[in-house]
Amino acid sequence: MRQIIRALASVFAVLTALSGQAAVVSNLYDEQLLVESQSRTALKQGAGLALEQVFVRVSGRRQVADNPVVAEALAAPEPFMTQYRYQRSKNDEGEDELMLKLSFSPRQVNATLQSAGLPIWSANRPAVLVWLVADTIEGRKFVGADADAELLTALHSEAQRRGVVVQMPLFDLADSASLSVKQAWEMSVDDIQQASSRYSTPFILMGRVSQFSTGQWIGSWVLLQGAESLRLDSEGLTATDVLAAPIDYLADMQAATYSVSAGAGSSANTTIHVSGVNSFASYASLVTYLEGLAVIQHANTVWLNKDELILELVLNDDMEKVRRFLTLDGRLLESANVSQSLPVSVRGYYKWTGRNQ
Repeated sequence: MRQIIRALASVFAVLTALSGQAAVVSNLYDEQLLVESQSRTALKQGAGLALEQVFVRVSGRRQVADNPVVAEALAAPEPFMTQYRYQRSKNDEGEDELMLKLSFSPRQVNATLQSAGLPIWSANRPAVLVWLVADTIEGRKFVGADADAELLTALHSEAQRRGVVVQMPLFDLADSASLSVKQAWEMSVDDIQQASSRYSTPFILMGRVSQFSTGQWIGSWVLLQGAESLRLDSEGLTATDVLAAPIDYLADMQAATYSVSAGAGSSANTTIHVSGVNSFASYASLVTYLEGLAVIQHANTVWLNKDELILELVLNDDMEKVRRFLTLDGRLLESANVSQSLPVSVRGYYKWTGRNQ
């Protein structure tokens, strides 16, 4: 049983991607866990455990505590705290519980990771569509549709632990017509990809789990990203345990692709041309969006003409990683060169749509 317990309502609010290819994980720097008392010792110990989980979620590295700079921060977590509070409740057995809820400073967490030479994985993260079938005493059922809520709760809790954006299918008539429980259980890649096309998520996770009479869980998984696929198995004593392996692997892979390491791009500059900026509000949204990406430090305007402009981007990494971020939500799309002549050379042409595709 993991010590860090999460409220299901907040998990759904934070992590479920309702539509589109990406979502913003809003509570990256918040954590909650059970404590025995409101003593200063319990607060420090709980804050250290919670801060470690925040470091894992923001860096994308499971073994982040092995870094000496991070270890030093975990030994004295109080300066990182921006607020904390306690909440009393009763568990499923009717016993009293004391929950400690904490928020940590994004600036200090990020600065510590940079000092430690570790990457930062921003809150703008790709969504993963999850097709999961559970083999229950009542037969095989889709998790999120007919299966017991225990697995769905565990899935979202594990996703919250690593900051993975989970999107569940709608399980409407269209889904029923395109994918049966039997097809999902057989984990046919072609069938799953066809059923998933309406959701347009960069990642698809399909799995099947069973629980033995001994209580042991086993699971088989296929992770899809475009034309690439990976199969893996998992096992555990609880539903949480059997879900940990695929979520960890998925988070590790996404973090390796989308996290930004300190000094990776040596603060390089590049210029891009953007069209479709037809108002000041549109311009402000564009700049705010770009500067909100972990891979971009600043977006400075160097030329403006009607609805098009040239931006100088100060990067934390290379332009290829910028492109990876931009493909997540489709708000800034690559386009053809539509300008007759420009006062400065640019590395790419884009069109601002201002909305998720």
